[in-house]
Amino acid sequence: MPLYAFGSNGSGQLGIGHDEDVSVPTRCLFEDSEPCLTLGTNTDTNTDTESTHISSPSSSSSSPSPSSSPPSASSITRIAAGGNHTLILFASGAVYSSGLNPDGRCGHPPSPSPIQRFRRVIVRDPGSGAVISKFADVSATWEGSTLVAEGGERVFSVGSGMKGELGLGGGCVRAGEAALVSASGAGFPPPGKKVLSVTGGVGHTVVVLDSGEVYGWGGGRKGSLEMGMGGRLPCGREFTVVTGDKKKGEGVPDPMGPFGGLGASWHGVYVQREHGGVVAWGRNDRGQLPPPGMGVVRGLAVGSEHVLVLIDGRTVMAFGWGEHGNCGPVTDERGNVDGAVVVGVGAGCATSWIVTR
Repeated sequence: MPLYAFGSNGSGQLGIGHDEDVSVPTRCLFEDSEPCLTLGTNTDTNTDTESTHISSPSSSSSSPSPSSSPPSASSITRIAAGGNHTLILFASGAVYSSGLNPDGRCGHPPSPSPIQRFRRVIVRDPGSGAVISKFADVSATWEGSTLVAEGGERVFSVGSGMKGELGLGGGCVRAGEAALVSASGAGFPPPGKKVLSVTGGVGHTVVVLDSGEVYGWGGGRKGSLEMGMGGRLPCGREFTVVTGDKKKGEGVPDPMGPFGGLGASWHGVYVQREHGGVVAWGRNDRGQLPPPGMGVVRGLAVGSEHVLVLIDGRTVMAFGWGEHGNCGPVTDERGNVDGAVVVGVGAGCATSWIVTR
């Protein structure tokens, strides 16, 4: 099941082998070996996984052609999109990345040239020296990445972050190789607790523990780090959405009731109701709020200023800002798309992702 992408690609973040924007779904390429893809039920994007040989976490990988003989089947559980880089997490725990990498934000040694095909991420624990090749979750900020090691007991940051979004303390704004996140000088997560999920906004990161506690770090000027309890928490540009039990409809406006999917754009919140409708609020200057008459929505992916929805399990609809082709080839004079059906679900910063049979 190939993965396809379209939209903004000036830094190779779509992983399609070049750095030109594309407005139609284009097959993603993987170095060394290509995972056999199926779309997992928990696929999520912000705006957040086969054995690939690598000599060591600190050495650069070669760039062989994609394999024509994929390894065993695996499902995508998360697509995390930063400003100009992308991370893909598979159910096996493997992570692949592509895009701009001058500061190591892709989990590979810093390089002046972008990574234009998805490359397996393997890091080394700076404390124990252990090689980490499987992860429980990933997230991306504008210029950084957070990786939760399998088991949820270690959290690593790579890349850049001027607002503390790396979680490394001491005024650290760059990590060219994996660095352990700490809390007030102590290890993170606290002893006896595990990370369930991590989400990134443009300049802040939010983590949910198995205790239900929520931790956040980075820019909090507008209250984006005022946390309580919750499951996976969508992050907007400068805010975080905290909810309770989805089955009870906790944390959403009444009388919305039980809900399924939940997402945040830069300036809006989107709730997929239990019966398949979508309720949203926030900015609509790009036509990014849902148009009427969409039908039953089976999947919801919210990007920075555009949205993809899967209708009745077969048709994909895109709306919002589509200047880079991320909503398909048809836009108005302002680069917006109003309810256009695209061929081809995930969404990032002017990037879109489609998985096909």
